[in-house]
Amino acid sequence: WPRVAAWIVGILVVVVVAVYFVATSSAFLKAVILPRVSAALDADVTVSSASIHPFKEVVLRDLKVQAKGQEPLVTAPEIRARYNLMDILGGNLRISEVTLESPTVSLVQNPDGTSNLDPLLKALSQKPAAPKPPPSGPSKPPKIDLGKFALNHATIREVKNYTGGHRDVLEMTNVTVTLENLGNGRTGRLSLNADL
Repeated sequence: WPRVAAWIVGILVVVVVAVYFVATSSAFLKAVILPRVSAALDADVTVSSASIHPFKEVVLRDLKVQAKGQEPLVTAPEIRARYNLMDILGGNLRISEVTLESPTVSLVQNPDGTSNLDPLLKALSQKPAAPKPPPSGPSKPPKIDLGKFALNHATIREVKNYTGGHRDVLEMTNVTVTLENLGNGRTGRLSLNADL
């Protein structure tokens, strides 16, 4: 029996390790997770690669969110999040860093009044909200500890197309937003910079 038990434990360890490496792989994210996110948003959400360390960090490269038949809404060469998963599961939202490098947000309005944001808003509004149970008493506020949120060198563009091919473009470039030391009972710091 000890030898059989050792084999069973060994096989379970190998299976758990294999599942961990498959579930945290870029291929699993692209083949399983992103198609579900795309279906929920009624848009194509793609990345070229991902580095996933579930307990501490996620890095996505070449993120693109594009409604079907529309121009891309969001593109970003890199999105990085560093966190402590055990603290989050314990009810403390402890995130040391969230960084978006050089993202581009393009809001395009067509001559008929529709935009490339409409399909996403429609998909999100169709999901029924789950009813919340009534609170039994006063609840504690969530514990938040955000070390740094950085939006680096972003471009925000609004395009309004007219019939006949004319269009208006309003663009903010080099948008940099940094939010540091955000948390309960603490003084945070917000800095903004942009070119219009």
